[in-house]
Amino acid sequence: MALAAKVGASSQQISHLELGKRQLTVEWLSRLAQALDCHPWSIVSAEATPGLTDREAQLLEAFNILTDGDQKAVLGEVIAKAGDVHPGGGQKRRPVGQAAE
Repeated sequence: MALAAKVGASSQQISHLELGKRQLTVEWLSRLAQALDCHPWSIVSAEATPGLTDREAQLLEAFNILTDGDQKAVLGEVIAKAGDVHPGGGQKRRPVGQAAE
């Protein structure tokens, strides 16, 4: 199936996006990413996960492969584990992409 059909657009609309004659909005980016089965950022950047460490990118990639139910379960486990490590949730957050100490 052609990309235009997957996003519910005409070939001309896709061509205009490619040529810069049509603005790439968040809505268009989301539609294209869904049709291409990729993260929206990977459409506009060679760096698929900007600002993330390699470990964080691997974690995100593996997480995205999981079913919705498995993602909820894993997220619950991670949040519980983080609470065990830092009771009270008073831990200092580090900036995205900065390696843990």
